[in-house]
Amino acid sequence: MYRYIFKSTYRSFYGKIGYLFLFILISLSFLHSYLLSSEIWPQSIYDPIVGFDVEIFPHPTPPSSNHLLGTDPLGRDVLSMLMAGSRPLIQLSLFSFFIGLFISLLIGTLIPYLYKKMDLLMKEVSSGVILMPPPLVLLILGTGEFVDKLSPSMVGVIYGMLSGLGVSFLVIRSKVLEIENAEFIKASKLIGGSRFYIATRHILPIVVPYAVSLMLTSTTYGIIAYGFASFFGQVGWTSNWGMMIYDAITYGSLLGGINYWNFIPPTLGFLLCSSSFYLLSVSVKKQFGISI
Repeated sequence: MYRYIFKSTYRSFYGKIGYLFLFILISLSFLHSYLLSSEIWPQSIYDPIVGFDVEIFPHPTPPSSNHLLGTDPLGRDVLSMLMAGSRPLIQLSLFSFFIGLFISLLIGTLIPYLYKKMDLLMKEVSSGVILMPPPLVLLILGTGEFVDKLSPSMVGVIYGMLSGLGVSFLVIRSKVLEIENAEFIKASKLIGGSRFYIATRHILPIVVPYAVSLMLTSTTYGIIAYGFASFFGQVGWTSNWGMMIYDAITYGSLLGGINYWNFIPPTLGFLLCSSSFYLLSVSVKKQFGISI
């Protein structure tokens, strides 16, 4: 089923663009590791955390032949920081998507069909999660004022799954209740199929595209939450796009204006990553005729 979804989305225009964006981001991460490990980029200059080009002063500097995207106010290469920052974001996005997909399918398929009493409780919990105002959740998770020691990646994962699981459960639940009395389900019962067998072999394949599309969309929310947390949480000496934007604005204001060669690349990176998952979600919906 998952292979069929991949092939179906890849054949669509939106899916091809989404996979292309994702491939670019993953390639940036691996290319950065190769450039540093092979000493093509000397670590003393191009390390994204402590690198510093002593031959250039003052910093920040605009794009040049040695620094294609310039340097930041601390003398670090912006391109190196951009490439290094793609890794945690991709890891967060894929982890949030796959864990959220597994949980949404597990509770969305099995609970409504096998555990009717628990189903009512989960319905109320999911409705409550949906009603939680996103700015409040981000404030609690992202600024560190209420929940201490949560990394931006954890904020992204938690927010991404919270924003998707509530909706996903209710949508999958409604689909399960819609098809549980279908003729092919009744036929399977007549020939001795157990409820667990019916849930996993007949119902699950039908609801998978719904869960995939919803969790792809919620992953984009997780990416936004990650950016929010890394910007306002100020995560310190890490390769992080949110921190790059923060430095471009704060240090830029001290130096007379925003450093746009520091500000634009990570902003476009966030846009590229969130767009890739959103376009894949649109592709799944179009290929399977899902209107949610």
